[in-house]
Amino acid sequence: MPLHIGSVTADVTVLDGELPLSERQLGQVAEAVLRLLAARERDRLRQRESTLISRSAQPSSPVKEG
Repeated sequence: MPLHIGSVTADVTVLDGELPLSERQLGQVAEAVLRLLAARERDRLRQRESTLISRSAQPSSPVKEG
């Protein structure tokens, strides 16, 4: 059975005698995977930002001048 999670697609094989996952269970698996991917992306961005060299000790202003 195909399993779609965001832009990721996987084929899941169910062996004879095993019960396939319900739609609700598949949804819960997909949500858990998406949460994990989002957390990894946040960690990656946090790591990148923590190693950037800036011209000032003050954080950059969120307001753009122009």
